[in-house]
Amino acid sequence: MQAQAIRNCLVRKMLRKDVVGAHKIQIDTIVGYSLPTDERGRGRTLLEEMATDPECPVESYGGGHRENVRLTSIEAAVRYLESNDGDVPFGFG
Repeated sequence: MQAQAIRNCLVRKMLRKDVVGAHKIQIDTIVGYSLPTDERGRGRTLLEEMATDPECPVESYGGGHRENVRLTSIEAAVRYLESNDGDVPFGFG
């Protein structure tokens, strides 16, 4: 998979699972839900990069060893998917 396709897949899954606001999810959990086994290492790296990129709708949340992430907002996630040729889930577009 291309890097952007992996990013889109992760954002789409977080959007579908409503990982926004007070909801959060561990990086390993969302990567495991979203990607095939052979892409999970790369997906984890890309998700960590996305959490530090102000242009991406993903942010780190909380502290400690759990490495939680969430979407900054539903609207930002939809805009991100639309501008990067991602598939916006039904009901969000």
